[in-house]
Amino acid sequence: MQEKRNSGTMSRRQFLWAAAATTMLAACAPVASPSAGGSQSGGSSPAAEQVTLLFNMRAGGDTSEPAIYVRRPETFMKDNPNVKVELAPIPGDDYEAKALTAASAGTLGDVMWTSDVWTFHSRLVKLGVIAAVDDQLEKSGHSKDEWIPAALNTLTHDGKLYGLPKCAHPGEAYLWLNNDLFQKAGLTLPKNGDTTNMEDVTSWAEKLASGPEDNRDVYGIGLVNLGTQSIVNGVRQFGTYENNEEGTESLADNEQWMAWAAWNKNFYDKKLAPIEASLPTGGSNALFIAGKLGIRHNQRSTYRAIIEGLKQAQNPFEWTIVQAPRGPKPLGWGASVDTHSATTSTKHPDEAFALSLALADDTFTRYVVEGQGYLTARVKDLETAKDLITPFIELQYKCMTESEAFRQPANDRGHEIETVYANELAKLWLGDEELTAGFMQNMKAAADEVMKKPF
Repeated sequence: MQEKRNSGTMSRRQFLWAAAATTMLAACAPVASPSAGGSQSGGSSPAAEQVTLLFNMRAGGDTSEPAIYVRRPETFMKDNPNVKVELAPIPGDDYEAKALTAASAGTLGDVMWTSDVWTFHSRLVKLGVIAAVDDQLEKSGHSKDEWIPAALNTLTHDGKLYGLPKCAHPGEAYLWLNNDLFQKAGLTLPKNGDTTNMEDVTSWAEKLASGPEDNRDVYGIGLVNLGTQSIVNGVRQFGTYENNEEGTESLADNEQWMAWAAWNKNFYDKKLAPIEASLPTGGSNALFIAGKLGIRHNQRSTYRAIIEGLKQAQNPFEWTIVQAPRGPKPLGWGASVDTHSATTSTKHPDEAFALSLALADDTFTRYVVEGQGYLTARVKDLETAKDLITPFIELQYKCMTESEAFRQPANDRGHEIETVYANELAKLWLGDEELTAGFMQNMKAAADEVMKKPF
């Protein structure tokens, strides 16, 4: 049996309500039993007694992101021999549900992975699950200025900072180009890191596509435009935000939203882009690696997937990476902020904070750049990893420092808002609906209905 952990400021009723509201009372998180004892001093330095920290993260992270979940905890334990870090994975598809259930049952870990892309982190803060770090950060001698403003703005609630950022990446801000296909089509390749515009990308896709429309040999572009990150970034590059500043109303009926939708719909109408859901396993990444896609639009995780995939490809090729297209008056890329946060239920607050800090420091940056090929959320990321710089690292930093916090729904129903947009926009991409002012107004109305719901 697992021992119950101190529930801190949270009531069992709060957690049961939250879990029920998200239809997620499924099962308890598979965490291991913690050790007894631990410091309650609230200071910045770990105590000398032996403690075990349970670290809740998405299952498989130790394999897909070993720099984060294996290498950094190992060096942290070497630097803090009195602390043992024990990974307590939760299946990714059930992470939010099982984390909430574990919190209500008193079995949540000492440190946990969170993300605010779908407002999960914000909900945890409001429910009292995540500990504020202001006092411990000050005592540790570290400054908030070490992390980029978009990350801090995302994690700050009522003037207090909750958790420390694992990343603040700009989501779907990149295009991968197949150099061979560009040259075959007679197109001039841009340089790595260049900024593109909508007209160029449209022209490239038209010239790269080959074969009959109903059975393309090569598609011009593989788009991502059904998730929160891609939608936010897409409309922002056309000069508008996703929601009003208060997070109480969608802006989907304005002319910039409609221009973004029209730009995307053109690719599908002309069969220049495949419908992602209709593709076999591997999707557009697999098409790109197979040389059947001229341009791959996506976020930073694609970098490693393409590198590893091309190692096994029959006809590997060189590629170029550029910034996704921006309009004449673009707004900041949406900062997709993940964290590793100490929980309020931990019996070892000093050690839990120290681990969360280790998972957001300069050493962490170097491990992530070396092992994963991407950045964290620190202002000096480029300086810290200056001997590891690649064109993609430079481009990431440019986009990361051009980012702004999401304008999240005030009631923190991020997943529901995404579902509304994804379901409605799919009708456009599939050709089931025409793009009209009425269509955009109806989509806005559906999103606004979600925003009117209580927290």
